[in-house]
Amino acid sequence: MSHLHLYIPILKGRAGEFGALQAMSLNDKQGITPLIEIPPIPWDYKDNKPEKTIDQHLLKVGSHLERSWGQDSALFIDSLWIGEAERMAGGEHPVTHLLRKARERAVKTIPVTGLLRGDEYQLAVRDSIAMDRRGACLRLQREDFNEFEDLDSQISTVLENLAISPSECDLILDLRALTLPSGPELTANVCRLINRLPHLNQWRSFMLAGTAFPVDLMGVQPSQVCPIPRHEWLMWSDLVMNKRVERLPIFADYAIAHPQPSEVDPRIMRASASIRYTTEASWLILKGKNLKDYGYKQFHLVSKHLLNNPAYSGPQFSWGDQYVQECAKGRASCGNLTTWRKVGTSHHIAYVMQQLANRVAS
Repeated sequence: MSHLHLYIPILKGRAGEFGALQAMSLNDKQGITPLIEIPPIPWDYKDNKPEKTIDQHLLKVGSHLERSWGQDSALFIDSLWIGEAERMAGGEHPVTHLLRKARERAVKTIPVTGLLRGDEYQLAVRDSIAMDRRGACLRLQREDFNEFEDLDSQISTVLENLAISPSECDLILDLRALTLPSGPELTANVCRLINRLPHLNQWRSFMLAGTAFPVDLMGVQPSQVCPIPRHEWLMWSDLVMNKRVERLPIFADYAIAHPQPSEVDPRIMRASASIRYTTEASWLILKGKNLKDYGYKQFHLVSKHLLNNPAYSGPQFSWGDQYVQECAKGRASCGNLTTWRKVGTSHHIAYVMQQLANRVAS
């Protein structure tokens, strides 16, 4: 992985997120390395069983990766949400299957693992390392610091089992959902975690991830424009500006989503016409009424509200911003929820890349 990459967006492997990546120019793709999480198998709440088999669930992932990201740059891929007991119909481990399908399409993948993944998961990652020679990514979570009495020893054991050294491995410290307190106390806690990491200057790259995006938008009232602070960006900026740690981490976040995959019964879900729009230090949530009763045409009006907001970046800023303008003027359809996840993710990635470029320049 190139140390020149500025940004690691952690994205669920779903149509909206894949679409946002596909809409990026080849030049812009050179500045990021996305981490794609394979989402869990959807649940059939009516019949109380998985909606698909693992083979059906993973059927098109390889083609989605190729179409959305291409073959020029590497990306991270993580299967942490796939059940440990899942196996393909032929007995193959899902991680082995995913990486093989990507390899067949010449997609450059870097497998992600952690300290508590199963033996067969780790073996699949080791086989990929030996075959693709792109190393791996080790993903640590806050819980790992309490789970293991000797974190250094546990990390060393995983690396030995993978047959790689820190210089062949990217390290991501994933704080996941950031909860209060924020500000100086959060930054101080993160500094303590970073200072406990072994081999800090030896890892191929070092990334810090997290997000303050909420689980859902239930707390936002219809017809409101609600700001939600981007605590992960403010924390990272403090770390960088004040050089609080020995090695400054690459910025990573969850774009416009909460880390935990949504597990809502679609029969009772009442989604609203909302746009998630990233600004300097917050997300603006522009929310209409529920879609079931008031329909998708609300997105035309919500888009107009965004177009007239001083925070709007202009139609040339990203694919998502262009779509907002076209929808506001009635030249584009109101789309569906996948469309607006693509819109918000497209704008977010472009906005963070601009923020990081400005930080580097200064």
